[in-house]
Amino acid sequence: MTSKIVSPEEHLGYRVGEDRKLADWPEIVEYFTRLGSASPRVLVEDLGETTEGNPFILATITSEDNHDKIDDLREIQLRLSDPAELSDEDASRLIDTGKTVVLITCSIHSTEVGGSQMSMELAHRLASDDGEEVREILENTVFLLVPSLNPDGNRLVVEWYERYLDTKYEGSNPPFVYHKYAGHDNNRDWYMFTLKETQLAISKVHNVWHPQIVYDIHQMGRYGPRFYVPPFTDPYEPNIDPVLTSGVNFMGSSMADALAREGKEGVSTHWVFDAWTPARAYQHYHGGIRILSEAASVKIASPIEIEKDEMSEARGFKPHDARWNHPMPWKGGKWTLRDIVDYEYTAAFACLQTAAKFRRRWLTGTYEIGKRALNPQNGPYAFIVPADQRDPGAVSELIWVLRMGDITIDKAVLPFTADGVEYSAGSYVVRFAQPYGGFAKTLLENQVYPDLRNTPEEPPVVPYDVTGHTLSLQLGVEVVEVADVFDAALEEVDKPGLEPGSVINTGAAYYLLSPVPNYSAKAVNTLMKEGYTVNRSIEEVDVEGKMMPPGSFIIESKDGLDEALDALAQLHGLDFMGINEIDCEVFEIGKTRIGIYRAWMPVADEGWLRMVLDEYEFEYVNLYPEDVRKGGLSEKIDLLIIPDLNRTAVMDGMKGMTYFTPSEYEKKYTRGIGEKGNKEISKFVEAGGTIVCLNRSNEYAVKDLWAGAKLPLEGLNDKEFYCPGSLLRVLVDNTHPVGYGFSREETIMYLHSPIFELSEGESVAWYPEADPLISGWVLGERHLRGRTAVAEVPAGDGVIIMIGCPPHFRNQNRATFKLLFNSIYYGSS
Repeated sequence: MTSKIVSPEEHLGYRVGEDRKLADWPEIVEYFTRLGSASPRVLVEDLGETTEGNPFILATITSEDNHDKIDDLREIQLRLSDPAELSDEDASRLIDTGKTVVLITCSIHSTEVGGSQMSMELAHRLASDDGEEVREILENTVFLLVPSLNPDGNRLVVEWYERYLDTKYEGSNPPFVYHKYAGHDNNRDWYMFTLKETQLAISKVHNVWHPQIVYDIHQMGRYGPRFYVPPFTDPYEPNIDPVLTSGVNFMGSSMADALAREGKEGVSTHWVFDAWTPARAYQHYHGGIRILSEAASVKIASPIEIEKDEMSEARGFKPHDARWNHPMPWKGGKWTLRDIVDYEYTAAFACLQTAAKFRRRWLTGTYEIGKRALNPQNGPYAFIVPADQRDPGAVSELIWVLRMGDITIDKAVLPFTADGVEYSAGSYVVRFAQPYGGFAKTLLENQVYPDLRNTPEEPPVVPYDVTGHTLSLQLGVEVVEVADVFDAALEEVDKPGLEPGSVINTGAAYYLLSPVPNYSAKAVNTLMKEGYTVNRSIEEVDVEGKMMPPGSFIIESKDGLDEALDALAQLHGLDFMGINEIDCEVFEIGKTRIGIYRAWMPVADEGWLRMVLDEYEFEYVNLYPEDVRKGGLSEKIDLLIIPDLNRTAVMDGMKGMTYFTPSEYEKKYTRGIGEKGNKEISKFVEAGGTIVCLNRSNEYAVKDLWAGAKLPLEGLNDKEFYCPGSLLRVLVDNTHPVGYGFSREETIMYLHSPIFELSEGESVAWYPEADPLISGWVLGERHLRGRTAVAEVPAGDGVIIMIGCPPHFRNQNRATFKLLFNSIYYGSS
C-alpha cells in the first residue's frame, strides 16, 4: 500500500516550504486526488465550486475500519451532540465506540500560505506511516482536512508571487483583496454565511459532523512572536459553554508543549486574540473548540532576516523576555516558509495526538454540552420574530441564517400569547433549549461588552474584532425575548421561504412600490434595465386611504409591465399597488453611472461594497488612482463612491501607510489620487456629479473637497472616546431622499466612524440626545449626542453625501443598505 503513495516532494519536484517555491491550487488538488486514489485511509471529496469556480475539497482521513463504518460514527457524533431522551448508560456506550472528530482548515487568508502547503505533508504521513503514533490517531479520530478555505485566493497569490519572482518586488503582498469580495474579512463570515466558501464549509463539513475540535491555521506579521496558540485572552462570549473554554486551554497548551519539546522558539500563548465574536467562531456555538494558530510570516515564500532589535513589542509582547506564556524567546535570524511549515506541522500533529489520546474526554464533553443546551439554567424561554414586519425579505434572511446555523425554528399556525403579548399566526418561534440554542441567543440578544480596564484612567483594552453583533438589529428585524413558557400551535420550519407578493389593480396607469424593503431595489433595477420608467414620490402618497411613505417608487405602465411586476412580486415578496393618477410631486430616477474608487490596497470594505451592488444588480465601473488622475470623470460616471479609506490612503496611497513598504511595489501601485486626482474629483462634483463618502473617507471630503462640516471627534484620545465596532441608535429624516424608507429610529454599525458638525447642507441622520449604545461598547458617548451621522452637503452644482458609518459592513448590516441605495438613486435624479 505505502509503496504506491507519492510524497509531496515527489509530486511537486521540491520539498514543501522550500525557499521561493509555492504550490498552486491545482497542484494541491491533484496531490490530494492522487493520495485519495492510493490510500484507503484517505477519502477526497469535491464539495462544490468556489466564488470563482475552483474546486473546494475535503479530505477525510481515518483508519480503514473507521471508513467502513463512517456513517455509524457520524450518527454517534450527532446523537451525542443532540442527546434528547438519551440515557447516561446509552451515552456511555456511544462514547465507548465513537471517535474524536477533528477539523483542520488552512489558509483562509491566502497570503498566509503555510497551512495549505503543510497540509500535503500532514496528509502524506497519515496516509503512509504505519508507526504507533499515526495508528493511534487513525484509530481514535476522524480527521477532516480542508487544505484551503479560499482556493481562489491561493491562485491569485501564487500568480502574483511568481509574476515578481527574481525582481526587486519579490515577496510583496497583492495590492488588492485576495478573495473576489471579502479579502481578509472572509474569516468574519461565520454567522452571516454570505460567501460560497463559508456556505460549503458550514453545510458540508461543520453541520455534517459537528466536530469536537476545529483548528484554523493562520499567519501574522513578521516581527512579533514566531508562533501563537491559545489560551485566548478575555473576554469569552458568554454563550460559549465552559467545557469548550477549558477545552481550548487544554488543547492550546498541549500544542504549545509539543512545540517547546521540539525546541521551537518564540511560541506565545494568551496574547492579543480573544473569543468574543461569533463572526470568527461558528464552532464555539456548535459543540467544538476553536483553536487558532498564527505563525510569523515571511515574504510569501521568500525568506527574511530579522535582527534581534527589530522585534516588535506590539500589544504588550516583550520579544526578548521569557514569560509563562512565552517561555523560549526567539533570538532573531533567518525565518523561512519551511520554518512556518515545521511549526504548523508540529502543532497540527500535536492537535491530532491530543484528540486521539483523550478521546473519551472530547466525546464526554460533547455529551455534557448537549445536555446543558437542552436544559439551560439561565436565559429566556424563546425568541419570537413577530409576523407582519416592515421588511419581509429581511425576516426571511434572518430565518435562513438561523437555519443554516442548525437552529430549529417553528412557525405559529394560530395566534398565541407570550409574556402577556398577543402574536399573530405566521410569527416565528426560536426556543433557547435546543442543541445550538446558544448560537441563536448570541445573534438575537444585545451584547454588553465588558470594560476590562482596572481603572477609568487607563486606556481601553482593545478588542480583537467588533463588540456588537446582534443580527436582528443589523437586519432591521424586530425580535422579542420571551422569559416564560407559553403554549402555541406551531409547525417546524425546514427551508425558510419568502411569501410571494402580489400586483393589486392590474391594468393601472402607474404602480407604487414601498421604499421600505431592501428587495425593492432589486425590483427597481430589474425594471429600469428592461426599459421601464421609475419615479420616486417626494411626499406621502394616499392610496385608497393607505399612506405610502415618501420615496415610494412609481412605475409608469407600458406593454408587458403587469407580467414583469407579477414575476418580481413572486420572486422578491413585494406588493405593487396600481393607481391611475399621481397627486404628488415626483422625480425620475435613471440608470446611474456608478464608479467605485479602488485604491491599490487590499481594502475589504471595497470588496463587500462590490458584492452588495452585484447582489442588488447595480452596475458600476472600477476607478483606480490612475483613472481618477486621468480626469474626464463626468464623461464616465454620474456618481463616485469612495469606500471606507482614511484620507491618507485616498490622497497618498500606500506611500502614506505605515503597514506598506512602497519600495516592494511598482510605482503604479504605490500612489493615491494625489493633488491631480483631487482636482479632477473637485471638477466632477462642481459640474454636478455626486460623491458618496463612506465612513472614514469623509475626512477626505472635509479636508480636500471642502465639504461644509467639522469633525468633532478629531483630537480625542481613546480614554476620552472609544467605540470599537458597536451598534448605535440614530434618528433619521425619512423625508430626505437619502433617508427614504427608514423608520425614524434606526441602528447603524459604528466602527472608526466620524461625526459631523455641519456649516451647510442637511442632516439626514443624527445621534439622539441620550446614550446611543444598543449593543457593544462605547466610552465617552456624550461626544456623539446630537451630532450628525449622515449628511448631504452641496459642492458647486453637485453634492457630497457623507455617510458616517459603514452602511454595507461585511454584507451584514442590511438595515442600512438603503443609505447606499438611496444615495445612488438620488445621484441619478
